[in-house]
Amino acid sequence: MSNFDTKQVKETFARLFVLAVQNKINFQAFTSNLEKSELASKIENEQFSDCFNFSLEKLFFEITEKSIEKDTSFGIYNDAYWCGYSYFEIQQRTKKSFAFIFLKLPFNKLMNLYPIYHEMDISSLLNYFVKIDKEVTILRLLCLRKGCSIPELSLQTGVNKTTLAKYNASDESLRKASFSSIYKIATFFEVPYTLFI
Repeated sequence: MSNFDTKQVKETFARLFVLAVQNKINFQAFTSNLEKSELASKIENEQFSDCFNFSLEKLFFEITEKSIEKDTSFGIYNDAYWCGYSYFEIQQRTKKSFAFIFLKLPFNKLMNLYPIYHEMDISSLLNYFVKIDKEVTILRLLCLRKGCSIPELSLQTGVNKTTLAKYNASDESLRKASFSSIYKIATFFEVPYTLFI
């Protein structure tokens, strides 16, 4: 990141997770909104933006639409902070989108890993992320999250069941899908296209 201080951005990002937990924001809703935010986009594209100069209260509101009177996250280095820090590191080292990372390693699951990984070097968590990335496909996770089957997805999107079964078996097949198929799948699941890159 050449145009802004990586350490400062990582700190800001991690503290947003602290605020989410402190304010009892639903984990899935928080990460879903965060992955669509300007902040996440700027981090993924390594672009400086004035959004990094905004107060944490303003950034939190833009992501959650919840007003907080005061930033109470400063100096708190707990499991939520570690999650934000870890997500930032995973994104920077893998160059995967936050949508992809949050799908493969949801916030509640990462929180449960805190006792195991928080004192280890980040490379241990990265190895774990690579392992789980290989174990379950994007389409399978999206179907599980929405509670739909491949035949139901086929009916809703118009994408052939055989084609969907191929995408369900391999992320590589899904990445090579036609734009039309990706568009239909992304629209149905209400996820960004960056998930499939």
